[in-house]
Amino acid sequence: MRTFLFLAAVRLIVAASILLETDAVGPSSSGNAEPNEGLTLENQWVSAAPDVKLALIGPKQLIGQHNGEIEAHRSVRAELPILTENLGTFYYEMKILEEGVNDGVFIGLATKEMPLSGTHVGYYNGTYGYASDGTIWGHEVAGCSHWGYGRPYITGNHKFVVDDVVGCGMDLATRKMFYTINGERLETADLLVDPAANLSNLFPCVSLWTPDDKIVANFGPDFKFKFTADGIRK
Repeated sequence: MRTFLFLAAVRLIVAASILLETDAVGPSSSGNAEPNEGLTLENQWVSAAPDVKLALIGPKQLIGQHNGEIEAHRSVRAELPILTENLGTFYYEMKILEEGVNDGVFIGLATKEMPLSGTHVGYYNGTYGYASDGTIWGHEVAGCSHWGYGRPYITGNHKFVVDDVVGCGMDLATRKMFYTINGERLETADLLVDPAANLSNLFPCVSLWTPDDKIVANFGPDFKFKFTADGIRK
């Protein structure tokens, strides 16, 4: 009996030692980083100089509404850009609360230089966007078309409407962007960001075309789109 108790005590000591060593080492670095390290959880839409025809609503100013009288591109940019000191996955979502008669809601990433009126995210040089008519803008991939002064776009993707939740993300290690709708990742070609682009100058951005278009942003961590333990869901 004494021998049995002695062996049990030894096993407990060994197990405790292993746990202490594991805590000292910290989480595994496999996969570079947890996917949520790239999130900007405290983000919100910029309030210092919003477009005069786009209203920001709510205590955290997460709701944006086109309050112009005519159709025209009105955009809002987030306060915080992509956090380049972290790896993992950058991601945010918006829900379409109201939409006008024409497809004109865009979600994406914009530079600080992009004007907040007269253009939309994805069309302005150095920006990337996904439109409610199913068009993805800004990525030079095989088979893409070009518009205006040569901006690349891809048609035929999933359209989105009122009550849909649409997301925009990027794998920060590979610089590949992706879009989601209602928790499902779009099947697209590799949507790479220009290798010369400065990721710390890319901000979440939404553009609205039609009066009364209205969205609400979600910067995390509770998303419709679910991450796996080791990265974004394929």
